[in-house]
This record gives sequence, C-alpha cells and structure tokens, in this order.
Amino acid sequence: MKHPPRQYAIRARRYTNRRGVTFLEAMLASVLLAMVASTLAGGVSFMTQSQRRMDQKLGAAELANRLVLQYIDDRDSLPDRTLPIEYDIDLYRWTLEEAPVEFVFDNMRSDDGGGVGSGASLSRIKLITIRVWLGDESGGSRSFASEVPNCELTRLIDPLAFNNPDSLKTLLEQPGGIERLFESMMEDLGG
Repeated sequence: MKHPPRQYAIRARRYTNRRGVTFLEAMLASVLLAMVASTLAGGVSFMTQSQRRMDQKLGAAELANRLVLQYIDDRDSLPDRTLPIEYDIDLYRWTLEEAPVEFVFDNMRSDDGGGVGSGASLSRIKLITIRVWLGDESGGSRSFASEVPNCELTRLIDPLAFNNPDSLKTLLEQPGGIERLFESMMEDLGG
C-alpha cells in the first residue's frame, strides 16, 4: 500500500473552525457589560443628586434675596418666621438678624460736625443678615445647619434711604407709616 504524499496527509488532519463564542466568553462579556452599566448608572445618579442639591441652594439664594428686598421695602410684610416658605417643590426656613453698625475711621480730622451740611449720620446704618435653608419638611433641618442647602446674605442698609419712590409711597400709605418715618428721623437726629 502506498502512502499519500505528505502534503495530502496534513490537509486531511486540519480541523474546520466554527465561528462563534464559547459559553465562558459569553459570560465574561455579560459581566463586563454589567460593570459598565452599573458605573454609568452610578455616575448618572450622582449627577442627578448634585443637580438637585444645586437647585435647592439656588432656591435658598433666591428666597434670601427676595426677603432682603422685602425687608428694605416694608418690614411689616415679611412672612411669619415660624412657618416654612414654599419655593418650587421645596419648603425653606429663614431667620433675620439686625445689628447696629459702628464705623471706625483712621486719620479722621477733627470737626465739630454740628454745622449745616455735615452729612447723614452713620449711626442709623444697620447690618441685616438673612439666612435661608432647606426646611425639615423637604429633607433639610428645622434650624440652620451648614450641611443642608442654604444661603446667607448680609447687607448694610440705611432705613431712611428709600430704594425707589414706591417704597416711600407704601410707607406713607400704611396706617401709622408717617409716624414711623418721623420716629426714624428723630432717632437719626438723636432726639
């Protein structure tokens, strides 16, 4: 019996490879896909929570600004401090502190200050601080805490300097408004 030439023998032993993946390769691909999906889901969740927190801080800043303007325009129209204020879908709490301001000047020349045109008295200037934070009803706290979304605005104000003509008109039209205006003027004059 004659043996086939060597080249034919090699061809006969060759296997035909099938296209496809094994079970182990399919499992590995599934695990890798799950890991990528969980990483993306965690990133999206973090970004969503971060955006929500920034929206709450922005809401606190907006309310603080509105409260400052309302305080300057008409102090009596401020909302009740014991009740939360609604803004968007959240409830916020707030406090207001008012303090006198003392100005100290270096190299001030001596002047009697009693003459005409001596300028406005700086003793009537007040420092107001308004704090607004996310209320406990919306996941914040009942009292001010720096851990919850918050905003603190501090402003120097002159109670007799009206921002616009409407502020003076509003004060004069209120019951007892003229008396309050004159009391403020008398306090400024020291009487």
